Amino acid sequence: MGMVQSIDRAFDVLEALAQADDDLSVSELSEQLDLPLATVHRLLSSLAARGYVTQDLSTRRYGPGPRLLEIAARAAQSRRFDLIRIARAELAKLTAETGETSNLIIRQGDAAVYQEQIPSPHMVRMFTEVGQRAPLYCTGGGKAILAALPVTELEQYLASGRFERWTNKTITDRDRLRAELSLARERGFALDDEEREEGVCCVAAPIFDRRGQVVGAI
Repeated sequence: MGMVQSIDRAFDVLEALAQADDDLSVSELSEQLDLPLATVHRLLSSLAARGYVTQDLSTRRYGPGPRLLEIAARAAQSRRFDLIRIARAELAKLTAETGETSNLIIRQGDAAVYQEQIPSPHMVRMFTEVGQRAPLYCTGGGKAILAALPVTELEQYLASGRFERWTNKTITDRDRLRAELSLARERGFALDDEEREEGVCCVAAPIFDRRGQVVGAI
């Protein structure tokens, strides 16, 4: 197993443990991640030695360790979390005014990641959750971020991106997507017209830092 592959698999293990409602066994992780038992055991042993996972000796199941929680606590003090704290009040206002779910989204590679959410009070509401990842090209927030990118960076994304069709309204043609993003840039907001989920429409606007660089979307 190469070093990069080992790192990827270690992150897969950490993410699986972090997302689970309870501790997981080696066999459960092996089945969930489609990895050999020996590989999972080796990864867990290395992560446990560094404090990133812990094992309950009575059940022999694994969960997030203190080192992982320490890093999360430090990350919570970063400037990115300043964005979350600032955006939270605006999200609350939007939800109060519209009665709909409001989200804060950032870009991570080719994905839009939901960082904060104020859910709608209605029984029928947005299906997303904080921490969830979605494609940039077919979500309102993702399209708002793409539209605000420098042209060269946007063209790199369009050239290398894979555009899967989620609904019959998903834009998968690069030229059409480029035109849609140009329109979003001109009007200052982007639309998701059932492009990721049938029956779900979104309106989103980009967030810029003091240097004029896009850092997220609401």
